[in-house]
Amino acid sequence: MSSVKSALIERMRELDIEPKRSLGQNFLIDEYVIDQIVKCARALEPERIVEIGPGLGALTEKLLTLKKWLVVVELDRKIASYWRKRGVEVIETDALELDERQLDGGASKWALVSNLPYQISSRLVIEQSFTHSFESMILMFQKEVAERLLARPRTHDYGLLSIIAQTFWAMEVVVDASPESFYPKPKVASRVLKFTRKPSGTADRDFLTFVKRAFQFRRKFLTKNLKGDMARLKAELAAMGLNETARPEELSVEQYLLLYRKLKT
Repeated sequence: MSSVKSALIERMRELDIEPKRSLGQNFLIDEYVIDQIVKCARALEPERIVEIGPGLGALTEKLLTLKKWLVVVELDRKIASYWRKRGVEVIETDALELDERQLDGGASKWALVSNLPYQISSRLVIEQSFTHSFESMILMFQKEVAERLLARPRTHDYGLLSIIAQTFWAMEVVVDASPESFYPKPKVASRVLKFTRKPSGTADRDFLTFVKRAFQFRRKFLTKNLKGDMARLKAELAAMGLNETARPEELSVEQYLLLYRKLKT
């Protein structure tokens, strides 16, 4: 048994807790993966780090060594209480309900770090794309979700998540993690991605609605999904070198942005 796993189990005994499946608690115990995440966080040189779901702290302990202003977001009451007793600033809330005002502390360069519960990972990326709380993020995903985030046009994985993420963020793979990297072991492999925010003003929240409509029926022509002024839509597609039989996955991120702006004016 690794030293990280041993320490985790001992801390669970002390606090009389078990991992909660309802909260997606699969605690990270792989020292190599943890070190790669911390190395990436150090390179970003943030003024402040926000960690979602610190759990029992294998990653949190290493983040504390960076000597940055660390805030943890934790929904589990016992775990939240544990970190408060350790002197760490805690926001006890659901990560998806995190209010930007709760993070107001004068820092301008914030980084979000998290071993995300799989069930909220996609929603969190989309929500953070339309806020300006974080300049960068280092997030753990189920590997197939990470592949969708990075997917290119005309591939099976390319869709709404790919387009929104790539519109707002430059992304890089940090490290992969096997099921053995966690306790308890999930049934899937994981991947950590680094997100660096692109210049602001790229698109507004209506762009999300637009892309959702575009992919409403993936097998249909884009013109069928978007509807509206059909003559204008066909003309704009033609101007981009596309015909009226183009399907949603054929347009690049840049083409979606261009089409959205043209149709909005």
